[in-house]
Amino acid sequence: MPDQDNWNQGNLADRPIPTLLFHLWQSEETGILRIEHDGHSRAVGFKDGRIAVSTQTLSQKDFLGYLAERHILDSSLLTECESYAEQNSCSLIRALHELSPLRPSETWPLLERFTKEGIYSLFDWDEGRYEFAHLEGTQTAGILFLIQTLPLILQGIRRMRNQTAIEARIPDGDTHIQVLTPYYSDQMILDPTEKYLLNLIKHQSHLETIYESSELGRKDTKKILFAFLSVGLISFSSEKTPADHRQKSDPLEFDEKLAAFNSKFSYIYKYLSKELGPVAFNLIEKCLEELKPHLSSIWQQGKFDSEGRIPLDTLLKTDTSFASTETKKDLIRDLNEILTAEVIAVRKNLGDEHESILVNNLKKTGESG
Repeated sequence: MPDQDNWNQGNLADRPIPTLLFHLWQSEETGILRIEHDGHSRAVGFKDGRIAVSTQTLSQKDFLGYLAERHILDSSLLTECESYAEQNSCSLIRALHELSPLRPSETWPLLERFTKEGIYSLFDWDEGRYEFAHLEGTQTAGILFLIQTLPLILQGIRRMRNQTAIEARIPDGDTHIQVLTPYYSDQMILDPTEKYLLNLIKHQSHLETIYESSELGRKDTKKILFAFLSVGLISFSSEKTPADHRQKSDPLEFDEKLAAFNSKFSYIYKYLSKELGPVAFNLIEKCLEELKPHLSSIWQQGKFDSEGRIPLDTLLKTDTSFASTETKKDLIRDLNEILTAEVIAVRKNLGDEHESILVNNLKKTGESG
């Protein structure tokens, strides 16, 4: 079993590539992930959780070979670029732009495609060692560009051919699935088959029944479930853990989750107020009102207080410790929906940069629930 407190090194058999990438994204890590498998070695850079492409992590010689294979670059230039780079103590990328007709505006999209295809190939590696070396912000000045991690994880799993690695992460059919709605769910664009399966899971939680009902076939159903699990859209629970067992959980734990949500709501309201002034309250109210038709019935009288929080005891008309297990489950799901709507509102009204700042700060504010 892997050391749950030490993600800096380990084995791919314990932590597959999608799990590693997701953890590094969630933790906003900056550094270099080095992976060794069957005599091959790869390096993937990270900056605040996003994949960072630099001359330090890029296999520049392989990239030039990639261009030559696709007849984008004359193969006769390969040796010239290497000689130029050695003589002038510069990168092969710099040499490429000095000696070839390719312009940087043409090279950058090719670099991104080459990088993504290289990372996608890692997803089928189910054995090998990895090590993550942390870097300070001052050591990342040479970054060429950044790639969003979550969409890359989804696309990498879509391309996977190692079905054995996928099935190793999916429990047996006598299992239940819970659909989660994390605050970052709007950052993931699902394809039609993934949307279909997610909707099916919402109506039928038993895994074996999903296999029997899915029009996708068992193999592709498992691949999509693995993708959902890897990015935190679902979780599995044993059928032997019924609702009455969950009721025995500490009520303080549930109250702490509610408090964490309210801390986030309050932070978003204060952030919007600072940027937009009094209109901020109308904005968060609009988020809640537009969501009400899609939320549980208890929300029809729901509202924010003057601090941007939601008085949940008033909403439930009882102390939270007396709420049923099903009500608690619905409440957490709805709170995630509201949180996501508020984050989207920040993006729509203030822009992507403010959304990024907000999301980074929300990760430090309580727990996501």
